[in-house]
Amino acid sequence: MLNSFISLDMSVRMLCVLLVSLVAARFANWGIYSWAHFSRRLGPWTAGMPASPRTWADHIPVYGWWLLRREASLHGVTYWLRPLLIELMLPLAMVWYYRFVMVGGTLPAPYSVLAKAIQPDLHGQFLGHFILIVLMTIATFIDFDEQSIPDYVTVPGTILGLSGAALVPGWMGVDCFTGLPLEMQALSPEPWQAWLNANWGLYFAIAIIAMWTFALLDRRLILRRGWAKAIQYFFAGMFRHPWLWKAIVVIGVLLGLSIFLVWQWQLVRWQYLLSSLFGLACAGGITWAVRIVASAALRAQALGFGDVTLMAMIGTFVGWQASLLIFFMAPLMAVVIVVLQYLITREKAAPYGPYLCAATMAVLVKWEGIWSWAAGVFSTLGSVVLVILVTCVVVMGALLWMWRLIRDVIWSARKKSSDGQR
Repeated sequence: MLNSFISLDMSVRMLCVLLVSLVAARFANWGIYSWAHFSRRLGPWTAGMPASPRTWADHIPVYGWWLLRREASLHGVTYWLRPLLIELMLPLAMVWYYRFVMVGGTLPAPYSVLAKAIQPDLHGQFLGHFILIVLMTIATFIDFDEQSIPDYVTVPGTILGLSGAALVPGWMGVDCFTGLPLEMQALSPEPWQAWLNANWGLYFAIAIIAMWTFALLDRRLILRRGWAKAIQYFFAGMFRHPWLWKAIVVIGVLLGLSIFLVWQWQLVRWQYLLSSLFGLACAGGITWAVRIVASAALRAQALGFGDVTLMAMIGTFVGWQASLLIFFMAPLMAVVIVVLQYLITREKAAPYGPYLCAATMAVLVKWEGIWSWAAGVFSTLGSVVLVILVTCVVVMGALLWMWRLIRDVIWSARKKSSDGQR
């Protein structure tokens, strides 16, 4: 089936991508309003008001939102504009990105001529990126609206990321650093090691899924009444909602069983499934570590846990190497987004999730140039990368702690000066 699709003319394939993207954009808009904590019943999929009954034309992508501007008095003057732009721009962007990938845009220039020879892998890569972009679109706009990212986005997204790595060739992207168009894996640009196919690989995989499952539980560390009560509250909170923790445990067990079966049968995709799990662990782990250290240093929440689960999801699609680049590129994206948001809304505070998504898009589009540089760095440093990461987190915590002390001294001096003037 894929070969038949690849044999079609590029213009026909782009038209197919456009049509599928229109459906995906409509789904993204539905998810933005339905999966938010404070869901809003607006859009063509909801029951219309008596004064504004739904018509068949309301369900036409893009144009339907233009017609629904008649409900501006109920939802806000420009409420219809954002979903209209999403349904317009997302399909156009995906058509452009499809052609970009198929002509070798994600390959280094000397190897772009190989694009025709690896079309099936490039389609697998595009499929993964397509799903990731739709999920990030939903997460971004919910985060803008509510400063939170729901598990409705990141948990299914993580499962899809792992499933794609286990089933779809090309899912993890292409590595041409060695001169051959190989799929990215956890040790790239170095070759895969056979010992990861043995017991230790399975141990790593199960440990990662167990930690991810634990992270999804409702955990709260409250130290106001001492460690004994803190531990009691910690476990009481995790099991406070029976249906929630049971659902999370079932998901974890099923994922663990699926991983075991892939390993037991030594399927060809095992190394990529394990690489996807390493991406989950690295992306989610570094974000979680920064959240803990920064929050402790500043004595205030530095990142929401939704940012942790979002990065974990992204890691399953792009691997740990790209995830590290995304995490450290995100602050650069923040400058642009914060400025634009302030100019449009005069709002200074901004959620971190959109920065992560913007950095992901930048890495996906500029992958060939970024990886051509980063692969050499990773290859040279090897396992020292982990030491550097730990050191960076510790240094960041120390700097934030000193900043908080300086800030508190300045605030205290200003308060005393203000009290003295009174």
